[in-house]
Amino acid sequence: MNSGVSPTLRLWQVAESCKNYRDAAGLTIEEAADRLKPRSPRWSRSKIQRLETRLYAPQPAEIEQLTAGYGVPADEAAALVQMAREARQKGWWQTSAIPKKFQTFVGLEAAATEIRGFELALIPGLLQTSDYARALMSAIEPATPPDVLEHLVAARMVRQQVLLRPEPVKFSVILSESVLRCQVGGRRVMRGQLERLVEVVDELGVVLQIVPFSVGPHAGMEGSFMVLSLPDLASDVGYVDGTVGIVYLETSDDVRRCLMRFAALSSIALSPGDSLKMVSSALADYR
Repeated sequence: MNSGVSPTLRLWQVAESCKNYRDAAGLTIEEAADRLKPRSPRWSRSKIQRLETRLYAPQPAEIEQLTAGYGVPADEAAALVQMAREARQKGWWQTSAIPKKFQTFVGLEAAATEIRGFELALIPGLLQTSDYARALMSAIEPATPPDVLEHLVAARMVRQQVLLRPEPVKFSVILSESVLRCQVGGRRVMRGQLERLVEVVDELGVVLQIVPFSVGPHAGMEGSFMVLSLPDLASDVGYVDGTVGIVYLETSDDVRRCLMRFAALSSIALSPGDSLKMVSSALADYR
């Protein structure tokens, strides 16, 4: 997996750059459309909006037209055209093995340099064993056909390569103690899963903290979240996945709130060393 050329990240970068160049040119969306129409009648207000909100992956030729219309320097225009080419490639995650609503997140995850997250109820996907993932998916979607389930599990295992690449993602995760106590798949599956947690901390440098029950109510009780740091984007991206869908938090205020919440949880959680001791204690309970 090559995180350096994630088509998903490239699409986000192209969209952000196009908006920034339009703003730098002092153009409203309507004015930009009027300026670009002589270069191609297909330019419109809605097309520019779709491009800037990542609903449309532009052709390289369209980026050439746009950068010329906005007066972008030649070297910067050439770099953006190349990004547009890469944005139109297909990532490994853009298959039926991964639900469409989840593909954008996997594409960003593949390119992230750092991920910070809190999980209230389950082991995060990057740390799950195949047995845990299978049991979890079966519980959440009991009607999933066996062959589809195996494809989903295999895809989740591939995602974990971001922890094994030459420059692995820096992953810091805080778990509620309830994650350790909920028997997903039974005792055997939980033994394997908690052994995996110990392994990723010892061998892969994952930073793990546990919020014990003893702290009482805390800032994470509203739900799980993640913050992804991505190369060449203006800010980090917050991510929340719930029953009604996925939400990306991109404004500076939203991202700052996520990071403040993560810091608050980290301050009340057990230290990484004591957290590992709690994992080992829970593991002993499953033997």
